[in-house]
Amino acid sequence: MNIQKLMKEAQKAQRQMAEIQEKIANMTVEGSAGGGLVTATANGNGNLLKINIDESAIDPDDRELLEDLVMAAVNEAQRKAKELQEEEMSSVMGGMGGMGGMPGLF
Repeated sequence: MNIQKLMKEAQKAQRQMAEIQEKIANMTVEGSAGGGLVTATANGNGNLLKINIDESAIDPDDRELLEDLVMAAVNEAQRKAKELQEEEMSSVMGGMGGMGGMPGLF
């Protein structure tokens, strides 16, 4: 493969990665716990955007349960964000021919 073609492919890959990273940042995922009593919304990068706690989940005598529900909802949202990232990246990397197998690029 000639070096100019390789450089063009690398530049194209770089543009595609920037586009997909922007797309991911604008997507949202939601995690929930306690049958939906607590929901956490994160962007595709896993940054927490919003927490919603149903009033019925607030029991002053059981603060630990609410803390556990919040943590579970946040963890699920972040897990879903990671899955979203992997899916989106694999769709880009899959279309790059031989470039997808180059270690250390991403």
